[in-house]
Amino acid sequence: MPRLITYSTLGLLALGAAAKDGLRLTEKEMEQYDGTDDSKPIYLAINGTIFDVSASPSFYGPGGHYHHFTGKDASRAWVSQCWDTEDQLTWRMEGIEEIFMPKYLDEQMAAAADGEADSAIEGAAAFGNKELARMARPIIEKIGRPSKKEIEKRRKSDKKEALEGAKKSLKHWIDFFQNNEKYAVVGEVVLDKENKPEPPKVCEAALNKRPMKGGRLQKMLDSTGGLGMYGGDANKNAREGKMPNFVQDMLKDKKEEKANEEGKDEL
Repeated sequence: MPRLITYSTLGLLALGAAAKDGLRLTEKEMEQYDGTDDSKPIYLAINGTIFDVSASPSFYGPGGHYHHFTGKDASRAWVSQCWDTEDQLTWRMEGIEEIFMPKYLDEQMAAAADGEADSAIEGAAAFGNKELARMARPIIEKIGRPSKKEIEKRRKSDKKEALEGAKKSLKHWIDFFQNNEKYAVVGEVVLDKENKPEPPKVCEAALNKRPMKGGRLQKMLDSTGGLGMYGGDANKNAREGKMPNFVQDMLKDKKEEKANEEGKDEL
């Protein structure tokens, strides 16, 4: 797995002259610039470049919402937004592209039809696997199941898109600091590539926000507001990797139809 932290892999900006001609701090030396010592500036690093963020102590100083990013290169956490545990605050990027690997609605519906509803599908628990299977089967019968070959083709294409998504996200944060006149580039971090522990798994919160594609249901999704990481508000759930609004409505309608039919039998 390529490390996104590697400049040649990223294809992003290399260290500027200010970084090359500035400080060179080891990861251990960086720790003293976390804002706990008032006599020293507050530094954070991203993609190996050190920025002086002393101008925003309320954000980066002790007690600040982003204090956990200081005194280190935590590039991984900037991309993943996972920082509940210390091991997430690392520059190691292996596997980070998993956040950008999409889920597929038709694959989830096929699993639901088999009684194996994905617990990450918001709204599925309200129906239960048995009931959800009953409602999902007509959908799958109509659109057909995605084939093994079809799924393999998706994964191959998605891998490339996911890597690009990870690069784009990291570049966003690099540009944020690089283009902010408050935060000067002061040097670079000498990363310990030999003794750094393996990066952690991506946190569940980030995985739950993976973008969703429709697969064989794509046209229906497009007609209800679009998908992916960006788009209109009509299907905000789909963009956040949750069960799309129209699917929830469709399942609710089917459940109400069943209840109405059962009610007729009792009259």
